[in-house]
Amino acid sequence: MQFRELTDRYQLEKILRSTRFGTILKATDTQTGRSVAVKQIIVPSPPRLMAGAPEFEKLAAALAAIGHPALPAVLDSGFTTDGAAFLALELLDGRTLDAFADMPPAQLLTWIGQALDGLEALAVKGHAHLNVSPDNLFVAATPAGEQVKLLGLGTAVFRPRGAEAATAGGEDARFRSPEVTAGGDADLRADLYSLALTTCNLLGATVGFGDAPVVQLPLAVSFELENDEALRQALERSLRQRPEQRPSIRELREALRLAIGAPVAPVAPAASVTPFPARPAAPVSAAPEPPPFLASGAMEPLPPPVAMPSIAPVAPPPPIAPAAPAIAAQVPSALPPVVIPDAWAPSGAAQPAPQFTEPDPLAGEEPAQEPAAEGDVLSSVDDEVLNALLNVPAPPPRAPVAAAPPQTGAKVVPFQKKAPAPAPARSAAPAPPSFLRKPAVLAALAGVVVLGLLAGFWLYRRHQQAAVPVEAAPVVPLRPPFSKPPVDRLEEAKIYLAQGDDLKARRALRAIPWGEQGLLSPEGCRTLGAIQENLSRAAFERMPTDLASGLKSGDLEVLESAVEAGTGQEAGLAPEARTDYERAKAAVAAYAQVRAASAQGNAVQTLERFGALAALLPKSTDPDDLRGQAAKTVEGEAEKLVHDGKYAEAVARLEPVQRTWPDRPGLKERLASYEKFKQDEAKQEEILAALPNVERHKKPWDGLQMMNGVEPTPHLAAQFAAARARLEDLLARLDKDPPKVVLRDGYVLDYARGTVANLSFRVTDDYEVKDVKLMARPEGGKYREIPLDKAQIRAGYYTAAIEPGFHQNGTVDFYVVATDLSGHEAYLGTRDQPQKLKRQQGFERIVR
Repeated sequence: MQFRELTDRYQLEKILRSTRFGTILKATDTQTGRSVAVKQIIVPSPPRLMAGAPEFEKLAAALAAIGHPALPAVLDSGFTTDGAAFLALELLDGRTLDAFADMPPAQLLTWIGQALDGLEALAVKGHAHLNVSPDNLFVAATPAGEQVKLLGLGTAVFRPRGAEAATAGGEDARFRSPEVTAGGDADLRADLYSLALTTCNLLGATVGFGDAPVVQLPLAVSFELENDEALRQALERSLRQRPEQRPSIRELREALRLAIGAPVAPVAPAASVTPFPARPAAPVSAAPEPPPFLASGAMEPLPPPVAMPSIAPVAPPPPIAPAAPAIAAQVPSALPPVVIPDAWAPSGAAQPAPQFTEPDPLAGEEPAQEPAAEGDVLSSVDDEVLNALLNVPAPPPRAPVAAAPPQTGAKVVPFQKKAPAPAPARSAAPAPPSFLRKPAVLAALAGVVVLGLLAGFWLYRRHQQAAVPVEAAPVVPLRPPFSKPPVDRLEEAKIYLAQGDDLKARRALRAIPWGEQGLLSPEGCRTLGAIQENLSRAAFERMPTDLASGLKSGDLEVLESAVEAGTGQEAGLAPEARTDYERAKAAVAAYAQVRAASAQGNAVQTLERFGALAALLPKSTDPDDLRGQAAKTVEGEAEKLVHDGKYAEAVARLEPVQRTWPDRPGLKERLASYEKFKQDEAKQEEILAALPNVERHKKPWDGLQMMNGVEPTPHLAAQFAAARARLEDLLARLDKDPPKVVLRDGYVLDYARGTVANLSFRVTDDYEVKDVKLMARPEGGKYREIPLDKAQIRAGYYTAAIEPGFHQNGTVDFYVVATDLSGHEAYLGTRDQPQKLKRQQGFERIVR
């Protein structure tokens, strides 16, 4: 074990990807000048590095020697001076497989088959990947086409083992098998579990975990697959908790081939080994070699069903010249033998056209093709229609020549027409056209066939769904992550149990679904079982007390715990306890009906069933708040009716809530508001009807005054808001400038001693004056408003009389404030710099 500096050989350029487990960098090998990808694996501690170093070196040596198309080429490996491991890999161009989730299912399954070949190549060398996920399946652009590459290699070597494994986490932890999560020994069967879960993720399937996993494929995916049932069963077997119950690679490969309609090769004798023939080299660069390790009975990899678009715009590869005959699959019955490709070919690789042969038992030659008989019309229409539905190009017409030898690389075209059986010689005279071969008749027959197929498929899927037991396993979506790890839930349950709060401990355990229990370590599983056993024993001991208290308080959680503890022990209960047990059992069953109605999304039925529960158990609690959620749903529907102005319908919609939950908080106020809305709507509609006339006469202020103090109903709120915006905009356009305030012409700011001082000024505005105020104060006093004489207000003149008792023969400070309808203000003087009204002196009076 030697430690090296990466920079001694590699010139690091940039980071391609970084996680808490490692970093992938683009670099240049200074020895060869080649661009490579350097994967640096972070190892948490030196002891773990020393423990995993031998296994890592073996894995790196095996990867460098395998040379499989599904595995990236390993160019160098070792350990850095900072305690990390590294792999120098070929630099790939492409994207991860989860970026192709919208591709046809047949293409996705073909890529999954390529990944399966890579996993098998690792297993033959005695290694397992143990890190399979959508992020670690990389669709790379190669000269031969698009090829899946298995990434994430080497990370699992330094992953925590034993009890520490459950806390390791990671972005792709949900794709790990139970034995990997628990930190135990794992092999290829763990990779099959992760690959099956990845397949479900890519196809958008719904997975129910447990001892008997349930996989539900989307209907659109089932329509596009040739045999979705075989795929579904293989995925369910691969997702079993116990590794020994999972299928072999051969069985999973067969299911993939059946799903996309590829024939299954016969099983060869056990003593013989039949490796696939080598793929012929391309003129420019050698195509990836097929796996040489497959033993007899192994299935040939799937061909791509259709040509898929490339990931990056690359030049198409030159055609590959066939070098050796391929293995012909034996197909029973009337179907002609179809040439099967020798590997899971890259999707962009050039493939020769399929060759169909129909052996002649007498001469060994293929007779000339005869016109199809009338009885073969439906079969022909069936194949043509299905090929059109799947966008499969029609096969080229076969010329009536001798059969050509099969060619390497041929692919199976789905829904290929069946070759007619040999028929006796016919007369050379052409037969008259049949009535069934007229275009109109053929179109009608095609429609009947399509409708019949769709109806049959629907009935078949319905029967299959009905056959799956509903209570077999909790069905949960695959993609959403866990809200809280099961280890944390288990720790919460232990704390609550130590505190004596059995009810909260039971809640914490109930929050760990069955599917997530497989993520616990063996020690965690034993702890879970011990807690459950303690809770059950304690619940049975407290059962009579819990029954009495639960029935009195209506606590359904307490009653559920007591009923669960007493199941099967009814005969040993005392008469009083047995009576309480039957009442509690009925209440728990009634709440189960509430849960069922809520799960179906039926809010009204949820309220009605909870009303029936309340009749059985007054003051019954609602642990899951199902009644509250149902009431909110009904109230939301009523609010939508109110926004549409349908107040009677809204009140009727609230009738189930009013009938089953009359004391619901806020219900009476809601009904009263609906009644008020109904009464106010007519008046508010009159206001809205009058506003257009106000706008025509350019009296926006009058319209705004009409709307002032009006609280519009939800139905008319938008109309009121729009009308207010229009009126305010019109007012702003009409009233752009502030008012003007000036003293009346010829008026002098003075007065005679002991007389009333008169003030007169004029206020004008470009639209309308709203308010005018005169503020005055005697010398050394405080400002106060002086009443104005508005007799000449139409001319814009305002007059005020200041009595001697106010001015006291002294100087009076005053200012005038004028406001228009838009809120503009104008001043004659200000509070800080007022105008001065002074008393006349004697000499001035004589002069005047």
